[in-house]
Amino acid sequence: MKTTALATFLVAAWSAIAMGAGSGGSTTISADGLIQFDPPQAVSCIAVRVEVPEDKMITGLKWYNGSGSQAFPRILIASGNGFEPPAYDQAVMVAQDVQGQEQAWSEVAFTSPIASQSGTLFIVIEYPEGYTPEPGQPVLGVGYANRETANHYFVTGDGQKWFKVTSRCQVLLEPMLADRTPGVIEKRGGQGSGDELKLGLFVAPNPFNPETKIELNLPAAVSGDVRIMDIRGRVVADLHHGALAQGANTFVWQGRDNAGRVVASGVYWVLAQTTDQKLVRKILLVK
Repeated sequence: MKTTALATFLVAAWSAIAMGAGSGGSTTISADGLIQFDPPQAVSCIAVRVEVPEDKMITGLKWYNGSGSQAFPRILIASGNGFEPPAYDQAVMVAQDVQGQEQAWSEVAFTSPIASQSGTLFIVIEYPEGYTPEPGQPVLGVGYANRETANHYFVTGDGQKWFKVTSRCQVLLEPMLADRTPGVIEKRGGQGSGDELKLGLFVAPNPFNPETKIELNLPAAVSGDVRIMDIRGRVVADLHHGALAQGANTFVWQGRDNAGRVVASGVYWVLAQTTDQKLVRKILLVK
């Protein structure tokens, strides 16, 4: 069964057993299969639209997981008043390198709880770039059930265009909600609104020549490093080491290494590592 040219709903190769809360709720639903992207996509993501009351916040995510030995690179949250999720690059990371139990309901706590002023958030779970399951190995993926649902789920293969999953299929991922506490990070407004709080690592322009601006937005002051790495993981340029302020920290990279030499065109990585998280962005220098 296909919902779009991107996402394929593969029948599970196991006899699904309901696992989870055991006291009602969707975590007692069995998975009928796992969502895969065929052919593999550059930005393979699944999103769920969540209504968040003013007195609540999202603290984490529950989902039916396929492989227990592989990890989803990131879970992100995006705000928006629209029906569909905004572009992938407007989302902020709330969890990284997320592993779950094999063929079972799993859960992950976010690095920081998120509330919403608009009342709507989108939780996005990211597959590895170009992911293809290895023959004979457990498949990494989010589960689904063949049943009607009132929730709204979406898939994308490029991070820009989202496709709605049919209402006859329930994607097995859901938010973990708790009573809101003072000081919680709040995502505001719709996409593109000037008052939206953006947390995370942002790079623009990308691709770039001759320079690009790197913005690291943090919920609190910490210490950390900001570096440029090559595709082999070697340090090309150290942009910052030491204290980082709450809010925006801005750096400019002019395509030079630590010795001041102009580097070759190609793919590089921006790595921002603090005392409590690691953020990575792929960038492309063109000449």
